[in-house]
Amino acid sequence: MVRVLIVENSHIVSLGLMSLIRTFQDIEDVRLVDNEKDCCKIAHDFEPDLIVVNTSVLNHESMIKVMDVKKAEAIVMHVFNSSLPLGSPANHLSILDSKEVLSDKFEKVIENLTRLRKEIETEELSPREKDILKEVALGLTNKEIAEKMYISTHTVISHRKNITRKLGIKTVSGLTVYAILNNIIQMDDVS
Repeated sequence: MVRVLIVENSHIVSLGLMSLIRTFQDIEDVRLVDNEKDCCKIAHDFEPDLIVVNTSVLNHESMIKVMDVKKAEAIVMHVFNSSLPLGSPANHLSILDSKEVLSDKFEKVIENLTRLRKEIETEELSPREKDILKEVALGLTNKEIAEKMYISTHTVISHRKNITRKLGIKTVSGLTVYAILNNIIQMDDVS
């Protein structure tokens, strides 16, 4: 299921976008924000999969903040208050676009998000990721894991990001509990 955040200060445009987006089967929830101030907080707390933002609502600095707090796999679609030139990116929308054009663009994005979510949910940890998880659960730092496994610190960090994404667990204590419950480490191994 896809969660959508619409950042739009025009009441009519935001209701139109929300109405159109809700016609898709895989939509879980749609939230509206009409100002820059609330956008980052809601983007962080709500964790939308799709952010539809009018370029006139957020300035460059605010857009950077949103990009920093959004989920890594979230997609951002930009709404422009003018017509778009031919060949514009698929994630660019115009308030002048027809319902069919908007529906096509949203359908493609929502299908991609749904497929990605299914892939993430069905992914299991690789043997290497289990090895990294074991070392994390035992309290080793990224540098210590890298030295022990003869890989770069950057590689350890990449594995940890994948582990966090696949399991949906962000804390070391949570990863430790997961490792114990799934027999990756034993309770006696934890000091």
